[in-house]
Amino acid sequence: MNIQPSTIVLARESRRLTQIQLAELIGVEQGTISKVEKGLLEPNDSLFDSLCRELNYPETFFTQDPLIRVRGHYRKKITLPASKFKPCEALMTITERHFTLLHDAVNLPDPFVPSWDVEKDGSPELAAIYTREFWRIPKGRIDNLSRILETNGIVIIPLDLLDLDGLSTFSETRQPVLFINKRSSSDRQRFTLAHELAHYVLHWGKIIDDSRDVEKEANEFASEFLMPSRDIEHLLFKLNIDKLAELKRYWKTSMQSIVMKAKKLGLLTYNQSNYLFKQFNALGYSKGEPELFPPEQPSIFRDIINVYVRDMGYSRDELSTLLKISIDDLESMYFDKVIPLFRFSRNN
Repeated sequence: MNIQPSTIVLARESRRLTQIQLAELIGVEQGTISKVEKGLLEPNDSLFDSLCRELNYPETFFTQDPLIRVRGHYRKKITLPASKFKPCEALMTITERHFTLLHDAVNLPDPFVPSWDVEKDGSPELAAIYTREFWRIPKGRIDNLSRILETNGIVIIPLDLLDLDGLSTFSETRQPVLFINKRSSSDRQRFTLAHELAHYVLHWGKIIDDSRDVEKEANEFASEFLMPSRDIEHLLFKLNIDKLAELKRYWKTSMQSIVMKAKKLGLLTYNQSNYLFKQFNALGYSKGEPELFPPEQPSIFRDIINVYVRDMGYSRDELSTLLKISIDDLESMYFDKVIPLFRFSRNN
């Protein structure tokens, strides 16, 4: 049996287990797991059966062609330790392989994403204005950002990504793939989509000097893309919580991002913005604002899954066999069944 050691690492990380924890579950030494993962030890039948059982992956998962780990730009909360990033990276790597296996069932739109060099062409804000013009987006708010991105060939895949907001990458077939955290609030998801779009426009395929803050550039792009200064500035006077809620509902961006926009445009003093942020803290909005509009529903990947199930007659058992995952994972990842994806972890 040709077991790929890298798949054992991915399976373990996707369950949020360390080598020590997996070794304890199986009843072997950590060194045994380490040697197996590094390809120095071929697991015997008993050990392999235990790996499949404890990690809840079928045998075929471990014998498939090596999976290329996703690499890309990502948006995260303030701190994201490796212990939380690794499970997300593993999950996205597995999902990207699924996309590669399934994507030819539908005709995907060709990628049509502009490229902008900040050092030659101008600021991230100018890039955002240019991108809106490139895609012929009318002035004012963007009603459905997901639809615009997918129309232009960026496939959006919602996943349970813990504290990771999103990641922009390319599939093995060179299709832009943007992973988004389906746990996030609707306004945070939209800003993340715009933030990751900025990475495609500003950073992918370019040599970036270490002195540049690409995350700051992406945030500046996202703010201008979602809230063009020329369209929103006349609304940013006499801001209070009620008015910010109205603006949030219309522009589909967070109240805090609207305050930051007003501050950047010089329409709020430091004391005024500081007062509003103190109110956010008092109301608990710093941890989570009220959901004033529903989350967007990306459609391409969902449509691909539906083609296999509805149009091509795949049962869920057959689809899980094709994707080399368990039925539980299939239900959790692609059919919104509430099964905690990391439920096998012993360190929750």
